[in-house]
Amino acid sequence: MPEEDVVDQKRYFEESCKPKCVKPLLEYQACVKRIQDDESGHKHCTGQYFDYWHCVDKCVSV
Repeated sequence: MPEEDVVDQKRYFEESCKPKCVKPLLEYQACVKRIQDDESGHKHCTGQYFDYWHCVDKCVSV
């Protein structure tokens, strides 16, 4: 099978799971909005980002 015919199924499953993870996504987006004016660089939304992707990964694994 030629390489161009290979499709990454993980991306398909991730996209299909994203609508099921709206709450963590909204929490992440709210955090980003809250800290967008932070000039110190100390504030971040890493926790919310990983919570969102944890939700997506958990959905994909089911």
